[in-house]
Amino acid sequence: MPIKRSYGDHGDACRAANALDLVGDRWTLIIARELILGPKRFADLQESVRGITPAVLTDRLRFLREAGIVEQVILSDLARTHAYAATDWGRGLEPVLAALGRWYSAGPDPNTPGGMTPDGIVVAMRTMGTATGDVALRLYDARRPDPPVHSYDAGTPAAATVTSDSTVWSEVLFGGMALADAERDHGVHVEGDRTAVVRLIRAYASADGE
Repeated sequence: MPIKRSYGDHGDACRAANALDLVGDRWTLIIARELILGPKRFADLQESVRGITPAVLTDRLRFLREAGIVEQVILSDLARTHAYAATDWGRGLEPVLAALGRWYSAGPDPNTPGGMTPDGIVVAMRTMGTATGDVALRLYDARRPDPPVHSYDAGTPAAATVTSDSTVWSEVLFGGMALADAERDHGVHVEGDRTAVVRLIRAYASADGE
């Protein structure tokens, strides 16, 4: 197999080009996206990064660790589980992902097929506004068997809590699905101040339409 040459090896000193040597491969930014908000086990990453094979995930994680973007950590559970987390430098990729999302949204066809992971929709929310406001989220990915529920606390004492499949929640926020329809047909559950949830949805609908 030929040795992969970097942009620098070809004489290009542009820092954006050299950044692509680190995060320009397929899957790499998606792995980073799934680690920005907190650590994940290998098995969780394999479920979240849709379509990646175990061998490719192993290779990408090794490369990202060597580059200083990802680190291996031990979770504070009784099993002392090994997991992966973004480093401080790796978390700096969040505005890069945000810029890519805004760039795509301004294109001729911003619609996208597929679904959203829990961390994926929360990163998207942070791109568009102030994340969850005073609403706490409990999100799960219904595409997974027996999916874990991920909790995202509000920055202030929560006025309400929404429990939802992450793809359905993305449709409520960005796809125009009515909250009442999501509750009736898609298992979304609201506890607490419903008006706070409606206010949050309207804020993101307004931001998405700007």
